[in-house]
Amino acid sequence: MSKIDKWADYLPPEELETYRKAAFGNAIGYGRRAGLLNVDTTHMFVDPNYPLCGAEDPALIAALTELTAVFRKLSLPIYYSRRDNRAHPTRRGIWNLKLGTSGEFQYTDDPAADEWPESYAPVERDIVIDKNKPSPFFETPLESFMRYDEVDTVVVCGVSTSGCVRHAVADAFSHNFRVIVVEEACGDRSAMAHRANLFDMDMKYADVESLATVTADLERHYGGKT
Repeated sequence: MSKIDKWADYLPPEELETYRKAAFGNAIGYGRRAGLLNVDTTHMFVDPNYPLCGAEDPALIAALTELTAVFRKLSLPIYYSRRDNRAHPTRRGIWNLKLGTSGEFQYTDDPAADEWPESYAPVERDIVIDKNKPSPFFETPLESFMRYDEVDTVVVCGVSTSGCVRHAVADAFSHNFRVIVVEEACGDRSAMAHRANLFDMDMKYADVESLATVTADLERHYGGKT
């Protein structure tokens, strides 16, 4: 089944045909070495006690945990992104205008907000990127770290699909990385926004694949490597 046919239950045939006509949706595949980019899955965005988390999502947590374990088993690098220090209003920048909770304690000063659930939290050998805007590549050293680690394939998971995940995917693509998005390991406040952005990324910037497919692909491509 082609990538376009995979989305036959999402768009009407005449709209899908416009993507087929433009030859969108080719598979990118894997390169020499993959790295996992976990985008913003801190308590701030996965714990419903925080207003920026839409709702509790045990399936997302389980997928993140399983995906992380596979990368650890294969000794492949893992990169995490999270917000940088937002205590000062200048550091928050234009978020002060767009986000109504930008001046509240949980957003500005709660240290637990920017830590991860234990089941997939970073360990000493992982890289943590503190970012100020949606993309973890924007004005950070993430690309140079990945180049040093000889990564040419970025497997992306995180939240939200329509926000920081999409920005991460577009920037990774713009830096000429191969990009794989793990469907179950991404989440959004809106199911509609989640699916719409997965479709668009699958057509234009990445391979959007299931957790089972990605796990099997990683084992096949990198299981015999160190």
